[in-house]
Amino acid sequence: MKKVKKALTDLIRGLGTVLLASPLLLYWFIHGDNERYIWIINGPEPFASLGGGPFQFWTGAILFILGFAMIFASGIIERHNI
Repeated sequence: MKKVKKALTDLIRGLGTVLLASPLLLYWFIHGDNERYIWIINGPEPFASLGGGPFQFWTGAILFILGFAMIFASGIIERHNI
């Protein structure tokens, strides 16, 4: 049971770390190349909204908050015998 708990907390912490880094990766993906930017914003929804600042901000903020929450939750699970 301890191995399963350890594996679960490691998985949650790893996914949280990826989510913390994803706003930067998303920004690089969108703005890394002008042709790619045009291709993304000419696509279907929700990709067409990625050209706007507020949508990018809220998408990045939600990803960052979810990543932080997952890392925090893994710490709680690890400390307490949940």
